[in-house]
Amino acid sequence: MTPAPAAGRRWLLLLHQLPPKPDYLRVKIWRRLQRIGAVAIKNSVYVLPHTEQAAEHFQWILREIEASGGEASVCEAAFMTGLSDSQIETLFRAAREADYAAVSEEADEILRSSPGRLEVEAAATRLRRRIGEIAAIDFFNSPSRKAADAALGRIEARMAPPKAGRSGVAKGTARSLKSRGTWVTRRGVHVDRIASAWLIRRFIDRGARFKFVDDRLYQPRPGEFRFDMFEAEYTHEGDH
Repeated sequence: MTPAPAAGRRWLLLLHQLPPKPDYLRVKIWRRLQRIGAVAIKNSVYVLPHTEQAAEHFQWILREIEASGGEASVCEAAFMTGLSDSQIETLFRAAREADYAAVSEEADEILRSSPGRLEVEAAATRLRRRIGEIAAIDFFNSPSRKAADAALGRIEARMAPPKAGRSGVAKGTARSLKSRGTWVTRRGVHVDRIASAWLIRRFIDRGARFKFVDDRLYQPRPGEFRFDMFEAEYTHEGDH
């Protein structure tokens, strides 16, 4: 998905300077830049391929920096000396290779730990979403994407339904109703979460334990499954 250059200028640069306080601002801006796939070529200088979307991303971050008391500029650039275009492309590929490698390592670790079916399903959902996020900023087609897809495929193969026994009931069905872990949702329970908890206890996990959290961005611990909350493993699909 290599972007087309704009008027001979292949790159956009964000040059910025942050105020010393608050301390968290530097991490916050760094995370924003990581999320859009920008890479650093010098301290406080980040680059993206020249596209309309990249320009929009940088403008939003620029506004956030200025609103926090910092300074920032967005520039079109064509490198004449020093870094070459191919070297910058290598920086992007290396960043995405590290991202895909992390997915592959997590997938292999999940398989080595032999988790239950619910944990495998939750892991597959999370890793599938993560691969999609990385692919969206994989501007120069990192070859490590294939390895990450293969690792996800091994997890999804583990999710294949068990063969039915003589009675026609899938083997392991009774085990699937035993306690698998802790189910996490937001505080302030309303009808959706009450109904979801009933369904979990009745049909999925008879020994389910429930945990109520304030943080909408809560990251689950091993053995925890989020439901009816932001980026949960089990949550809304449209109006359903």
